[in-house]
Amino acid sequence: MNSYRKQVHVYKCFVASPGDTVQERDACRVAIEDINSTIGDYFNFRIEYVGWETHTHPGIASYSQEVINKQINDDYDIFIGIMHKRFGTPTKKAGSGTEEEFDRAYLRWEQNKSIEIMFYFNSDVGANSLDELDLGELEKVRSFKQKISNSGAMYWSYKGVRDFESNLKKHLTSVMLNKYNLDGFPDENERIRAEGVLLLKQRLNSALRTFRHQPLIWVDPILSRTNLISQNASENYKTRVETNEIIASDQSFVILAPPQFGLTCLAHHLNIEAWSQGQNWVYVDCEECKPQNIVRNIIEESKKLRIAESNIHCIIVDSWVKYRLDSNKKIQNILKHFPKTKIILMQRIEDSTFLREMEEIDFERQFENLHLIALPRNQIRRIVSEYNKEKEIATEDALLTKVISDLNILNIHRTPYNCLTLLKVSENNFDESPINRTSMIEAVLFVLFNLDGIPRYNDLPDIKDCEYVLGRYCEQLIRDQKTHFLRDEFITSIKAFCKEKLISLNIDLVFDILELNSIIVKHFDGYCFRASFWIFYFAAKRMHTDETFRNYVYSSKTYLTNPEIIEFYTGIDRSRTDAVIIVENELRRTIEIVEQKIQISSDFNPFNSMQWNPTEEQLTTLKNKISDTIQGSGLPEVVKDQHADSQYDQLRPYDQRLLEFFDQYYVYNLFSNIKVACRTLRNSDYISPDRKRSLMDSILASWLQVSNVLFALTPIMAQHGFAGIGGLGFFLSENFSNDYNTRILEILTQNLVNTVGYFRLDLFSQKIGPLLYDRLEVESNEKTRHQLVLILIHLRPRYWRKHVEGYIKYLNKNSFYLYDIYNALLNIYNFDYLSDDDINNTRWLIKYCFAKHEYQSKHPTLADIKRVRVKNPRKRSRS
Repeated sequence: MNSYRKQVHVYKCFVASPGDTVQERDACRVAIEDINSTIGDYFNFRIEYVGWETHTHPGIASYSQEVINKQINDDYDIFIGIMHKRFGTPTKKAGSGTEEEFDRAYLRWEQNKSIEIMFYFNSDVGANSLDELDLGELEKVRSFKQKISNSGAMYWSYKGVRDFESNLKKHLTSVMLNKYNLDGFPDENERIRAEGVLLLKQRLNSALRTFRHQPLIWVDPILSRTNLISQNASENYKTRVETNEIIASDQSFVILAPPQFGLTCLAHHLNIEAWSQGQNWVYVDCEECKPQNIVRNIIEESKKLRIAESNIHCIIVDSWVKYRLDSNKKIQNILKHFPKTKIILMQRIEDSTFLREMEEIDFERQFENLHLIALPRNQIRRIVSEYNKEKEIATEDALLTKVISDLNILNIHRTPYNCLTLLKVSENNFDESPINRTSMIEAVLFVLFNLDGIPRYNDLPDIKDCEYVLGRYCEQLIRDQKTHFLRDEFITSIKAFCKEKLISLNIDLVFDILELNSIIVKHFDGYCFRASFWIFYFAAKRMHTDETFRNYVYSSKTYLTNPEIIEFYTGIDRSRTDAVIIVENELRRTIEIVEQKIQISSDFNPFNSMQWNPTEEQLTTLKNKISDTIQGSGLPEVVKDQHADSQYDQLRPYDQRLLEFFDQYYVYNLFSNIKVACRTLRNSDYISPDRKRSLMDSILASWLQVSNVLFALTPIMAQHGFAGIGGLGFFLSENFSNDYNTRILEILTQNLVNTVGYFRLDLFSQKIGPLLYDRLEVESNEKTRHQLVLILIHLRPRYWRKHVEGYIKYLNKNSFYLYDIYNALLNIYNFDYLSDDDINNTRWLIKYCFAKHEYQSKHPTLADIKRVRVKNPRKRSRS
């Protein structure tokens, strides 16, 4: 939509207040930033923040306040005054500097009415005792209120910084809209649309802000019909879906992404784009609604946007998680009331593309699946560049390299949220060395509690005190199995704990810092942590200092459903032997149970007799060998039947007896234990070498059981495209054959790669190389040895090429294992994020594999390898 006016006009806003309102002054900047990026962009104006701390310098006059008066020189259009518990220091002309600044502004208003004056008083004095309050200062504030009222001005009372920011933003918006009268639009519909777009842009800005004083940066999303992304830009754009295509389509969509990928920002962006094109879209947050009132919320939102219920073109449902008990009911209620209206579901999924909680869904509506996928390098550069322009952290290339390196080393997704978190850490101390996730969060908290506009007086929170008391509160949330809370409950509980432990801490300020930086966010009538990892981080800190809670986490096995708590706990000092022992013992116990139940030997290996690019005959032999093994196993009859019956009816309903498989055979527990064990190992650099070896052995033994489980479920996955109900599911990707028998053979050949793939992200660490090399040297089990090399290909620690090349030399030139390594390398080459060195190393190994087989050479010559051509998918620039 075009801007209403062409010439940019700057309005100066002077903020006057005593020294106990630092956070309110900070809130003024945030409110001004939001207004500038919404209605300011629309009407081409800018509000400039003016304060003594930003627009004055040391000088001399007859008294100190006059220095400020002369340098500000009444050169402003809007005056904002703020007071809390302090009145301020007297001057020669008034009771305080703030009063003198108000008097000057009021005199200007009396003379020509050319200035807007808004004064705010914080009515929340906190839970201080009378002894802690300066009653003299409070009386001066009360008298000044009366003076303002007697002068004909109306002041505004607020309660806390959040309330102040919310009201100030609303009031400033109203002031500016009055200056640019929306009634000036020639058409009523155009005016309504302008108001709607402005509201939607404010919501997008709020969603984009991760931390205080963070530049608001929007990067175009990559939406794809597949959840894979190639490094080849042209390949990405073949599967990319433009937002305009979604807006123009009559189709309903489900847009899937893991938490923190930016689904909410995308929802608001789609809404703005649709409104700008004349469509009436309505947004509703699924988490903020109960099934019985979600339709009412949609209708209320349409009224707020001044559109008729019958004229809603699309409903965007944000924060939809399909496995929650009431999620489907909410959507069914929407579809019942709006049977012909387009729906877009923003669905949060688990990080793994293979394991998802399952729930049968039948909406009687076809939804097309789209995936919001991770950022390519050029979009990360955009975020880094925009952030660095404002914060001036380092050279752009150095900062970009640091961010991408940390994303890889920390094993976190390439999302705007994670990029901004790493940039926030770099603001304080730009260090090119990598950090673990625990250290990253510690660094973020240090920045927020020490450098981000927090008042510099006696109640500045100590970061260690904050972590200690928040750990106690998060312990209680975990014990009570709660995720939401009230502000008063939070503050009262932690204050009681501080009193018990004789700790002096301003809990109200702690809460405000967490809320202002969106670590704690509003939810219904209360609050919750924006991301669950904050709960587990603080709880891990509690485990570190409190043996009782540590034993509770171990005995209740909380760590199995929330592996992040062990990840953060072991990451504190990377020498938590107690966690390693507990996790390994539990994993060993679960392996034994699964092995006893399934009764398939861990030495079972049908791949030894297979060759490069197996023929259909070889694959049929493989299938029969597995089927024979399954018949002699302890698996349930429903699994055995599907292996034995080659004429299996593909239309037969899914046998519900398979439910028992996941409960009775501890498969879910096995996967949970492996994930925890992998995260524990990657964060345990300083435990004894023998402990490392022992835990690694247990993980590798567990992978053999996973491989056997996948063999058992192959026919069911081939028939339905997935297998599993009741908490755990295995899904096929979209590139498998539609033919049942062909599918079986394809799934079988992917068995080893998939087993490693399920857990590679949990094990990911650049430091784990020596342990893997140590294990590779002594491993005798062919399947395990092969899986060790596959994990090296996925993780690529230092010197990985040398060890993978050594394994390739060891393999038979026609073996299935060589073929599997060749395909794994090709997959990494085409779809993984690689450094330039890893690109070259991967290309070399691909050529080596192919040359060994193609030219039937045990040790291909350099000339043989050079004859092989590998298409480079990465002819990319550094942009």
